[in-house]
Amino acid sequence: MKQPRAMISAKRKTKGRRSNKLIKTSILLGNEFIRAHIPSTSYMTRASLMRMVNKYGMVYVKPRNGSMGRGVIRIKKQGLRYSCHTGAKVKSYKSFDELYSAILKKTKGESYIVQKGIHSLRYHGKIYDFRVVVQRSPNGRFEVTGIAGRISKRGRVVSNGAGGGSVGSVDSLLTPYQRNVALPRMKTLSLAVMHEVRKHWPSLNEIGLDIALDYNLKPWIIEYNTNPDHLMFVVLRDRQAVARIIHYGARYGKRYRLFH
Repeated sequence: MKQPRAMISAKRKTKGRRSNKLIKTSILLGNEFIRAHIPSTSYMTRASLMRMVNKYGMVYVKPRNGSMGRGVIRIKKQGLRYSCHTGAKVKSYKSFDELYSAILKKTKGESYIVQKGIHSLRYHGKIYDFRVVVQRSPNGRFEVTGIAGRISKRGRVVSNGAGGGSVGSVDSLLTPYQRNVALPRMKTLSLAVMHEVRKHWPSLNEIGLDIALDYNLKPWIIEYNTNPDHLMFVVLRDRQAVARIIHYGARYGKRYRLFH
């Protein structure tokens, strides 16, 4: 069957571009259900940063091809001033021009994106989100095989282990009511993302999604990884999840080095 020209064009555009955050996001925008769970995202320019920080009050600036939370900056507008939070340091600026000049020094010519900030749930004052793993099961269907919390180090803007973050179980981070509401939502969203991504990369068998929950328990996709690291489940000592991840991966030829 001959493919529609639009589909051929989309596949050529995304082939080999799994590290580009904006391209990965654009793949999902055609799905109305998923689109409602994606924070507004754009390439960072002076105009886009000004527009988004004025509109949302809080945004994150990230390297277009970054990983492990490297280079992530949180920007807030507070009255007429702007704050810039990088690592454990927070600086304040009197004007947007002053802020943007500082941002350019930090980004050093690298391509960045700007994303709407989500006011997510906190754990003892710390930012956290969830890593949700979706894999193809031995019967060929896709399943959520693990969910773990990623908790930021106090005073940090990222929850990645490389930024000093830690891991926590779903039970330790959410109340029974929150679990009953949020878990089905996260699982439904994650499976929808897997099926949408497979339209562009049909050979893909697993993904890892980073999902934040806002105070209404709505899940927001921070990003997804087509080659996820499952070590956090070892750190969490979630033996059931580790065993399932290894077993499912083995069925489609994937081998993991999971030890701690």
